[in-house]
Amino acid sequence: MTFAHPSLLLLLPIALLLLAIQILGDVRRRRARAGLGDAPLVDGLVTFDAGPRRAIKGALRVLAVVLAIVAVARPRYGRGTKVVPAADVSAVIVLDLSKSMYAQDVLPSRLDRARSDALRMIKTLPRVRWGAVAFAGEAIAFPPTTDALETASFLGAHQPIEMPPGTAIARALELARRQLVPQSSDGTSLPVDPGTRARRKATIILITDGEDLEGDPVAVARTAAGDGIRIHVAAIGGRAPQPIPDVDPATGQSKGYIRDDDGTLVTTELSPQAEDQLKSIAAETKGRFVHAEDGTTGLSTIESELRAMIAKEGTEKVETLFADVFGVPLSIALGLLVLDTLLGEAPRRRRREPRPAHLPDGRDPRWVRTRRPRAR
Repeated sequence: MTFAHPSLLLLLPIALLLLAIQILGDVRRRRARAGLGDAPLVDGLVTFDAGPRRAIKGALRVLAVVLAIVAVARPRYGRGTKVVPAADVSAVIVLDLSKSMYAQDVLPSRLDRARSDALRMIKTLPRVRWGAVAFAGEAIAFPPTTDALETASFLGAHQPIEMPPGTAIARALELARRQLVPQSSDGTSLPVDPGTRARRKATIILITDGEDLEGDPVAVARTAAGDGIRIHVAAIGGRAPQPIPDVDPATGQSKGYIRDDDGTLVTTELSPQAEDQLKSIAAETKGRFVHAEDGTTGLSTIESELRAMIAKEGTEKVETLFADVFGVPLSIALGLLVLDTLLGEAPRRRRREPRPAHLPDGRDPRWVRTRRPRAR
């Protein structure tokens, strides 16, 4: 036997307080009676001693309070078990495909290293439903699936030279959020029951080297947090300016570095403003922010986070099914209160009919036949 709310059992001393009040009242009643005069004379005036009945009624009230508190604590017992399915772990990789990802401060390039580490993570965590979003000035998505090869193929199929210029992080995160949350036909999020939501573990992994100057990715992250989605951010690229290779669309080979119309070398770096924005995105969802250091992307740290979550939530669990029996003590408590109401402090007296007065000769007038005078 267990209780759903065992802390409510701390209210049981209320029953002891009620018992103390009743005992104190009985003591005062006896003292007041003793003050009326000589005890034998007072006892002769009492037609019935209500003390035992008061004790019984007090016991009924105290027991009713105890049972009511036990009922509120919701007693229950195990009547079986059920298998809770493993958590539905889904993750969407949001990969930046802006041209600045061609920079080579992370060898062989930011994009090649990020893509390589992302593909390795997909292959080493097969129990995750993987999806992907590729973005630059616009974003395109691949829905989560158990086929890791399809997701990996999507990530390798797009190149920065094919994407419009820009770094639309907000649009990419919103597209990823929609992949993880059920949507209606008009694009609004559908409600999810608490049980399904508890089993659904959704994660977005953002890999980027820049700052969104168009949208508000922090607001999108706040919405994702309300949907139970965690966003991990991998900021790739150094803080020192780096030239951007100019890749030929036809051959895919570098033909130098990108320059502006004045011939000035175009560079890219992770600015303090961009880093603060990326940290805020992770903080809104209680995710992890990692920065590429020593030629790495930091995805191994995020991979460890996912691996720990799968070890904790990705296996079946056995839960005990409980049957509530609070109705039994509650019914008994109500019955005791009804019995207390019906039980008076003194027995009810039967109503007696008034005895008729007797005739002078002692005869009962009810049995005397009345004679009518004869008419003459």
